[in-house]
Amino acid sequence: QERISQWHDQSSRYSTELRDFKNQVLGMLETAEKEREAMRSEAESTAVRVDRLEREVDYLETQNPAPPCVEVDETLMEKQVATAKQRKNEKYTKLTDCSDTIASVRAMKILKRFGSTSGLWTKDAAGNSEKIYVFDGTANDTVYVFPRMREFTLFSATRKAARIKLPYPWVGTGHLVYDGPLYYIRQQGSFQVIKFNLANKTVVDSSVFPAEEQIPVFGLSRSRVQCVFDVSGTLAPEDASLVYFPKRYGSHSSMKYNPRERQIYAWDDGYQIIYRMEMKKKLEV
Repeated sequence: QERISQWHDQSSRYSTELRDFKNQVLGMLETAEKEREAMRSEAESTAVRVDRLEREVDYLETQNPAPPCVEVDETLMEKQVATAKQRKNEKYTKLTDCSDTIASVRAMKILKRFGSTSGLWTKDAAGNSEKIYVFDGTANDTVYVFPRMREFTLFSATRKAARIKLPYPWVGTGHLVYDGPLYYIRQQGSFQVIKFNLANKTVVDSSVFPAEEQIPVFGLSRSRVQCVFDVSGTLAPEDASLVYFPKRYGSHSSMKYNPRERQIYAWDDGYQIIYRMEMKKKLEV
């Protein structure tokens, strides 16, 4: 009887110790879980701060470009100052057919990666259609047509897209779908623009521009393209305002603006990107 009583006492003591150990382990696990959540929250906060810092650095670089490494002629400087003072007393008359200008470009959204490094994707710039037209490459004859943005975004393959084979292959990425028809440059020696009816798949009209020769920019180096812009006076930064552009990749092969949606459809190294563009009224200078 005494041994049985002793056994009951030991069993009760062991049960109590086991219960206490279990409660201690549960407490330690709860503490570890709280510390893990705190570390995860801190890591997410750090990632947000790093991303904000990158955007601020990009913005500062855009607002404060590097000064040119050239000597400024004093006579040229005086002439520029005089011209600037004269413009302050005159109304802004350049580009009178356009009353708006770019205010900001923001809200970059990378949808997916499709096709080759160069190409074009767009909507009808004038109509209300939700169809997505994809031109893969800079020289091809097949257009992919997706019924909506959802089908283009969710499916990696082209099984949800209709294929339209053009009678003549295109060149470049300057195509345009406007109020139904497709306008594109034909791949040949002359600079010929084709107007193609996408509904009945027929050529409606064509026109040849009086250009001596074509030099596609996609085969040129970046330095040569920049040199051509500088020599021909394409860039005129004295009248252009600085607009921060949230660019993250290497080079855009095409940027197509949709005035109805106020969005830019860009193709950057195989990635399809959407930018939101805000417009504002032009100011007098």
